[in-house]
Amino acid sequence: MKKITRIFFSPSGTTKKIVDKIATNFKYEKEICDLLHFNDTKEFTDSDIVIVGMPVFSGRIPKTARNRLLKLTGNNTKAIAVANYGNAKVGDALIELVDILKENNFDVIAAISTVSHHSIFNGVAVGRPDTADMEKINEFGQKCVEKLESGESLNSEVPGNRPYADYKQLPFIVSCDQNKCIFCYDCVTFCPENAIPDEDPADVDLDICSRCTACIHICQEDARSFTGEAFETKKPVFESENSERKEVELYL
Repeated sequence: MKKITRIFFSPSGTTKKIVDKIATNFKYEKEICDLLHFNDTKEFTDSDIVIVGMPVFSGRIPKTARNRLLKLTGNNTKAIAVANYGNAKVGDALIELVDILKENNFDVIAAISTVSHHSIFNGVAVGRPDTADMEKINEFGQKCVEKLESGESLNSEVPGNRPYADYKQLPFIVSCDQNKCIFCYDCVTFCPENAIPDEDPADVDLDICSRCTACIHICQEDARSFTGEAFETKKPVFESENSERKEVELYL
């Protein structure tokens, strides 16, 4: 019996939402592999199907997500690639994702770049993915079912360059308002990089932290946020430069 596994790295929850929407078009048993927490090897068979969703960080797949994805291997396993970005640029992330899947013996049948509310600069792509986005994502899911039935692999060129752009460490500071923090330790558990120490969840190791925003989005008290001069200076410029709507793009 065929099985479909939703694989994603989704600190803010939007990449998972998109992968889940695509998966609704398939009438198979469904499983989840959440790379925020799963950091082990896993093998898939030729009867499996995977939908792999990655957020885009400065035009690349997040380094932590990439390292965990590399531990997953296929056996001519059908795969659908999803790169989800915050209306700035998809950069090299989608081609990087497709390359990794192919190198690990997955047969990529389709790919898509999607747009979501920016996880750092919250004035960009507010409310996305919106109704129009979700309709197009659902249409993509239907086309993926057709591709699977036809046995065809990905025929389209996906955007991006090789070699990929260098990784960038953002200079922004992730701060915790200790007047709001209730020391529930959700952020400690949720951080994929173990950058928040058990003994002091109000702290963060900025040398390890990738600024993925997982701790910000999981915090029930809105105690965590980006602060500092670099962030405050960049925010209005970035939001102005990326105000024009970008659309979902399908590659079949």
